[in-house]
Amino acid sequence: MLLLAIVVPLALVGAAVGGLYWLREWDRHPAPDSGRPGSWMTVTSEFVTEFSRVRPPASASEVHWAYQKGLQDDAAFLSFRLPPGEEERFLADLRVTVKPSFKNYVGDGTVEGLQRAGAPDPRGAGPLREGSFLAEPLPGHNKRLAATLWLASEADGGTRVWVEAGDSP
Repeated sequence: MLLLAIVVPLALVGAAVGGLYWLREWDRHPAPDSGRPGSWMTVTSEFVTEFSRVRPPASASEVHWAYQKGLQDDAAFLSFRLPPGEEERFLADLRVTVKPSFKNYVGDGTVEGLQRAGAPDPRGAGPLREGSFLAEPLPGHNKRLAATLWLASEADGGTRVWVEAGDSP
């Protein structure tokens, strides 16, 4: 009887602690496509290009994208490769000026999103150039968009482009 009086409370405490751990992990790592904050959603490339306002030209290759649902702000990640001679026109069409990134810094959250998309890691690409822009809300949305682009020249004269875009109050 004494053994039962000790084992039952310990089992209940163990079950409660295990349940709380499970709930914490479930909340921190929501299932893909669940629509919960932090979940990675399966969307089309058209959805990501419309959200990010960055449309890779038809000549672009190695296009990768990912989209993460946020609590208040969603994020899109896009990467592609421009063939030699296409960078200037791409930037002109986008109306973005890029400058050397003196720190050559891309945040961990951005890298995680780009890796989730299957894109190469920009931190290993050599000297980066960086540009950003704000865009007005899409119809039916109430937030503007903030986007940052990183570009790196490749040996053959092409350009690798990485984009992070997210809602901005």
